[in-house]
Amino acid sequence: MDNFGFEQQEPRLVNPDASGLNNFFKKVYTYMALALLVTAVTAYLGVTLFAVQIATIFSSPVSSLVMLAVMMGFVFLFSRQVFTNPGKAFGMLMGFSVLNGMTFAVIGLTTSLSMIASAFFTTALLFAGMAFYGVTTKKSLSSLSAILFGSVIALIIGGIINLFFFNSIVYLFLSVVGVIVFALMTAYDMNRLKAMYLEGGLQGDATLVQGLAVSGALSLYMDFINLFLYILRLFTAFGGSRD
Repeated sequence: MDNFGFEQQEPRLVNPDASGLNNFFKKVYTYMALALLVTAVTAYLGVTLFAVQIATIFSSPVSSLVMLAVMMGFVFLFSRQVFTNPGKAFGMLMGFSVLNGMTFAVIGLTTSLSMIASAFFTTALLFAGMAFYGVTTKKSLSSLSAILFGSVIALIIGGIINLFFFNSIVYLFLSVVGVIVFALMTAYDMNRLKAMYLEGGLQGDATLVQGLAVSGALSLYMDFINLFLYILRLFTAFGGSRD
């Protein structure tokens, strides 16, 4: 899974409003938490009630590609609607979370619960630390944009190549790099969202603020998901896949 951000130019900051900023991030995290909850519930139902159907879907390359295409379609439509119709975009975010939950059901079928729990709590701690840094630092992290984008592309290409010519050392290397990249991406996205919220004139436009909250929730949701996946890969590589 890859982070889907919305790159913006460096904004001009004016009159920071601490209470408004706090309320904005509460909204972002509420939406993000709902998306993660929907993904978790969908994955649980997939493992407990629909294991056969999930296995059937993802055992076929064609159906897997169709699922990927549908998810990409969700993201494309989301990006077109998020600042004009935030309510509709929020519904798309929930739908995207359901599709993600179906793919996570595969992980639940092949990985022990203790391993998943350990990876989740490790992810939560690292995510919280990097998010805190991103929102509290006085430095702009916009200079990381090109580096992070290039790193994500490299991870995608490297992952695809390693599917066909699997090498355990490359697998571990990509997993470590993935953790580093999406930890930095978390800080970058938090820093970007803060800067965009404080941009001149933004606070007076309720629709734009709502759209930014929904798009920010998707960005942070994808940061968390990708961070979790790479951490889980490291955990399973060193600890086995099933108890």
